[in-house]
Amino acid sequence: MAEWVAYVGFSALLYVLSFVSGMLGLGVAFLATPILGIFGFDLKTVIMPWSLLLNGLTAIAAAIAFLRLGMVDMRTALPLLIITTLAAPLGVYLVQFVPVDTIWWIYVGVLAFLAYRMAFPPRVGAEEQLEIGDRQRVIASGLGVGIGAFAGFLGVGPGFLMMPALVVLGYSARIAAATNSVVVTLPSFSAFVAHLGTAQFDWGLVIVTSAASVVGAQMGASFMARRVRSLTLSRIFALVLIGLAVQRVYLLLI
Repeated sequence: MAEWVAYVGFSALLYVLSFVSGMLGLGVAFLATPILGIFGFDLKTVIMPWSLLLNGLTAIAAAIAFLRLGMVDMRTALPLLIITTLAAPLGVYLVQFVPVDTIWWIYVGVLAFLAYRMAFPPRVGAEEQLEIGDRQRVIASGLGVGIGAFAGFLGVGPGFLMMPALVVLGYSARIAAATNSVVVTLPSFSAFVAHLGTAQFDWGLVIVTSAASVVGAQMGASFMARRVRSLTLSRIFALVLIGLAVQRVYLLLI
């Protein structure tokens, strides 16, 4: 009985988190990683592989919704997809040499920086602005190497870094979110595979929560595409990041 309660509880929790992440064009790992940590799961052997698998699945679900609506800039998405996929396992390799607390403090620092960038975006263009030049795309590809490796190191997938990076380069938040949803799919799975050798989790729980997360992500993406403006989306993203940073600092200090 207790096992089924856990299945239902975690499925409901991850559905809600996936709805939010789908709306933001991200995989769910950037939310799931710190929140699953509250329940006492081991970071490296349980949370990271579980979150990365869910990250890839929820990113695919959101990407399908955005592709149907024509919101993805594929000329940027496809190169970044390849680059971040190849770079993610490097970060997974490096994580074994770094203490867990150090990983979490790095995570907090990145969240704080990105919250500021998203709360005060450098430009707010047209809602569906897609006039990005080749120079911006080359810069994005260069950033993709570092972002892919760093995201693999943190075990959260590259989306939470890539989305604000695209906004800084000139995308509206809505198009950045849609494009980002494609970028984060394969890197999440490549990092997940790199974790499989040490992963220790309940596969039944993983399967049930995966199904709930996919549904949540697709519904969140559809909701954002129809009802949320770019500046609103940026500010929502910033608030989520601030909340995660505060929660993690509290846990590190107690």
